[in-house]
Amino acid sequence: YMKKVLVVDDEVFIRKMIEARLKMAGIAVIEAGNGMEALDKAADERPDLIIMDVMMPKMDGFEACEGIRSNPEISGTPILMLTARGEMMDMERAMALGIIEYIAKPFSPKELVEKIVKILKDKDEG
Repeated sequence: YMKKVLVVDDEVFIRKMIEARLKMAGIAVIEAGNGMEALDKAADERPDLIIMDVMMPKMDGFEACEGIRSNPEISGTPILMLTARGEMMDMERAMALGIIEYIAKPFSPKELVEKIVKILKDKDEG
């Protein structure tokens, strides 16, 4: 069984960069370009983990996370948030949504993939 990660970002370059790294680590990737698309893809594909950008058109990352958490079928999916440096994060809101980690942009793709692999491994063992 191949692990699946949903990568949500309105910047194609970032999605492709993360996707290339995850594929090298043997992880399947689903992409979404905004929060609304993310909700549909998460419900259809049931990813093992979601990487969610904060600032996106149509629906931001927080709203998308709220949508995911309110869907019982996918509510337990771990979510990592990507945030541009200097963006004020609403930590209380993030904690309430169970965001497991923040990754600040620009980020190291290598470190991101290492974190993802560790989270998926911990999830299996937990």
